[in-house]
Amino acid sequence: MAKTINKDIRLRIYLLFAIIFIAAIAIAARIIQIQFIQGNEWRAKSEQQSYKYFEVKAVRGNIYSDDYSLLATSVPIYDVHWDARVVRKNLKNNQFLAEIDSLAIEYSKLFPEESAKAFAARMKRAYENERGYYLVRKRISYSQLKQLKKFPIFKYGQYKGGLILDKSDTRKRPYKLLAKRTIGNYNSVKKAYIVGLEGAYDDTLKGDDGVRIKQKTSGGWRPMYLFDETIKEPVDGIDVVTTLDINLQDVAENSLYRELVKNQADWGCAILMEVKTGKIKAIANLKADTATNTYYEGFNYAIGTAMEPGSTFKLASMMAALDAKKVKPDEIIHTGDGSYTYYGKTIHDSHRGGYGDITAAQVLEKSSNVGMFLITLNAFESEPARFTNSIHAMGLHNPLGLEIKGEAKPYIKTPKDKTWSKLSLPWMSIGYELSMTPMQVLTFYNAVANDGVMVKPIFVNEFRKTGVAIKTFEPQVLNPKISSRSTIEAVQKMLEGVVQNGTAQKLKNSPYPIAGKTGTAQIYNKRYNKRNYQASFVGYFPADNPKYSCIVVVNNPNRGLYYASLVAVPVFKDIADKIYATDLSIQIHNEEDTILQTPNSKVGTYSDISGLYKSLGFKIASEMNDASYISGYGSQDSVNFYKRNLQYDLMPSVKYMSAKDAIYILEEMGLKVEISGVGKVVEQSIAAGSRIRKGQIAKIKLRF
Repeated sequence: MAKTINKDIRLRIYLLFAIIFIAAIAIAARIIQIQFIQGNEWRAKSEQQSYKYFEVKAVRGNIYSDDYSLLATSVPIYDVHWDARVVRKNLKNNQFLAEIDSLAIEYSKLFPEESAKAFAARMKRAYENERGYYLVRKRISYSQLKQLKKFPIFKYGQYKGGLILDKSDTRKRPYKLLAKRTIGNYNSVKKAYIVGLEGAYDDTLKGDDGVRIKQKTSGGWRPMYLFDETIKEPVDGIDVVTTLDINLQDVAENSLYRELVKNQADWGCAILMEVKTGKIKAIANLKADTATNTYYEGFNYAIGTAMEPGSTFKLASMMAALDAKKVKPDEIIHTGDGSYTYYGKTIHDSHRGGYGDITAAQVLEKSSNVGMFLITLNAFESEPARFTNSIHAMGLHNPLGLEIKGEAKPYIKTPKDKTWSKLSLPWMSIGYELSMTPMQVLTFYNAVANDGVMVKPIFVNEFRKTGVAIKTFEPQVLNPKISSRSTIEAVQKMLEGVVQNGTAQKLKNSPYPIAGKTGTAQIYNKRYNKRNYQASFVGYFPADNPKYSCIVVVNNPNRGLYYASLVAVPVFKDIADKIYATDLSIQIHNEEDTILQTPNSKVGTYSDISGLYKSLGFKIASEMNDASYISGYGSQDSVNFYKRNLQYDLMPSVKYMSAKDAIYILEEMGLKVEISGVGKVVEQSIAAGSRIRKGQIAKIKLRF
């Protein structure tokens, strides 16, 4: 019986050992399978769950004006998080409680929209719940961060105070709304830079992003740094130096704004270009905000809106006729009473009663619709394709190929178009049944100013890296010869005539010669409406040696004034006057016609007055080394000095002196001086020649 029991026990033990052995073999096999066969797969999954690769954004390049003033730059912003677990581990509970109220008070001072009580309450909850990545505040500036890092608890940093900072960059424009649409901005919907220079040169500005490893916490918490190992360093973007002049841009925007408000227009634009280079020095685009009754840069009309240009296109029509030898500048055109009927449609001149018999040059000067009709029909009625071919030869049918996105294509109709009719030719001659953008019209006029060479409008001078130019942009010629030399010279004189004798005489008395053309076109919206107009003026200056061209467009002015001379010309004049006042190279100095008169001087010491005249190159008629105070009187080619003698017991005359000189003289004589007013001395309380004593009060009154 005992043997049977022992045998049963042994069998059970053997069976248990067998099971354990089999289990051990199975475990060992599984370990081998996981470690060596599936090892790479599981390690990858583990790393995927614990670590992730994150993009490290490169710092976007700056955008500068032509004088290196900042137009757009990247500014760091920070999201602030807090790890309460770190604080619980490294700070005693009583220390946290002692400092949290002070932290809340300082925080509320920096961000007053949240009370100290509310901030302290939510931080205490985060502390009690051991939050590991608690959001404190989003998008604070660097200056705010510097203050925040000095606050109680936060001042201990990440590893003791639990302060976690996530840095990113935001785009700022130091000049706010200045040239906003041209500079461009970030499209939050498409998450990209699309418009303006930001969009055009995005690849250049954005640089090359880097890559960094981060660890993810369990439970779906947000990413946290495991270690600051950068796999790929980011390469910062390249700076873009534009052609824009911030001073001229400011003048263009403010002048355009005033004119739009004054006339309650729908929108307007102004562009200033350098004639030889095509560099855009200013470009303003403003549209009405009916909700606030103000204007803002909401769309780039200068580049993106193609409309019928109206009378500004008459220049191209005149050039086509001149090139075809179908008209001469002094040829008489019979415009009659200012109306002309063709295929049942009647065209009118704006001048009541018409212009009668005028020359072809005067047709452009006075912007006669009838005259331009007749010139074009006489030249091209039998072969309209010759007219459109001439326009194409000028290059007006081609887009300019601007780097800034959104350029509208010009539309120049041809006889092959389905919409071509008998009326198309004469209507095109005065700027209808075709469309061009303001920039395209300006480029055409700029070519005329540039003696027939059409250059491409450019917005960028150079690319810079760490302050060094790495690429410079040169002028690009789009068409080396838009017309014959004789035609260019003829229309240049005609455009000067527009200002001197025609529709832009408000610019006639400018101190520098201007050439240009007005345009007042009806706006087509299902039909032409005599209450909706687009006014424009495009021209260049100085007319005898063009340096700048400019176009101003005012769309749909609503206060009864719609002629270009009244709503567009004033903006052009403001811009041109600003340039004339600051650019000495366009100010004319004719030495043969100018007689330089020697100026008179104020009273002063001999050494000061004579030294000043000599430094300016004026001839001294006679030296007066013994005189202490003198005044200088100029003649045509020299200066004469007169003594202003002082007797220390007699009151001198200080009339017409500056306050500085009068005070110096009187105090030197021992008088106490009281002054009032600004300018030169016009009155003195003590009459000249009166006896004086030291310490006496002398009152002097000044006035300009």
